[in-house]
Amino acid sequence: MRQRLISGIVLLATLALTACGDQEAEPEANPSDLATSVRGTLLEPANEAVVRTYTATLEGEKQAVLYARLSEAVDKVHVEEGDRVEADQVVVSLDKQGATSGYRAALAPFQNAKKLYEKMKYLYEEGAVSETEFDEAETAYESTRAQLESIEKMLDVRSPIAGEVTSINVSEGDFVQMGQHLATVASTGRLRAKFPVNATEVQEFQVGDEVILTSEVAGDTAVGSVVSIARSADPLTRAFMVETQFDNPEGIFHPGTFVRIKYILDRLENVLLVPRTAVLVLDGTPTVFTVSDSVAHANEVTMGAEVNGHVVITAGLKAGDTVVVLGQDYLNDGARVRISELSE
Repeated sequence: MRQRLISGIVLLATLALTACGDQEAEPEANPSDLATSVRGTLLEPANEAVVRTYTATLEGEKQAVLYARLSEAVDKVHVEEGDRVEADQVVVSLDKQGATSGYRAALAPFQNAKKLYEKMKYLYEEGAVSETEFDEAETAYESTRAQLESIEKMLDVRSPIAGEVTSINVSEGDFVQMGQHLATVASTGRLRAKFPVNATEVQEFQVGDEVILTSEVAGDTAVGSVVSIARSADPLTRAFMVETQFDNPEGIFHPGTFVRIKYILDRLENVLLVPRTAVLVLDGTPTVFTVSDSVAHANEVTMGAEVNGHVVITAGLKAGDTVVVLGQDYLNDGARVRISELSE
């Protein structure tokens, strides 16, 4: 009995040792698996311009707004938006036969005066009537002609300048009121753009300063200059108007186009720029994380101007540093990191 018990104990011990030998040892943790994955950029000196951007609508250097000079129906619109017109070209014609035009009332006296004038002129040249009679007929003719031409000028709305039709605000058959805006014509060889700035920014502008025009419609840029700065603010908006001017000899840009005006405040050379989002505020101090030997380092920095979503670092970093630009929110000083992407 005792021998059988001892044999059983030995068997159990053997089975236990065999089971322990069959189990695999747990692997040691890989340090890289504990590192935080981040994106970084290599910090290099750069040249950059400090720019303020404003929006405006282009206008012609010369611009004519055409208004109705009497109330009447629109008989014909002779042009379309975008068409070029010459000076004195008819843009919109109002109905001459309309009841309020006064054209028919002026036409009959003119026709009668013209017939009498032509008759009296012939008789005068033949010596059949006196000079006084001829002068009276001529005066009546000139008077009725001037009256008719005056009405025709009000009915045929003409452009006083050569340029491009930037807007047509009426259609044929519309009844317009006196003083109603009918169309706008603007010159295109030189364009202007006005935009409001606040009381602080207006101090930065000077007549003659360079500005850059950009347009998504034209897909091009142009260089112009500041030509005037308002001395007083608009009483409603409290803004100061700045007017700029651009040469447009090839007609690339068109009046009425929405554009952006870039004003260069300063040109920075050999500065260190990091994305604004890379700067954290830790314990009230601007901080940027850098990486060396797979370890994150918190660097207190001094910031300068902001430029196009980036900020100038004037102290705390140096050229060649690897700056963390994504994932910095999850780091502590001394944390292990793994750079998944590095850009220059």
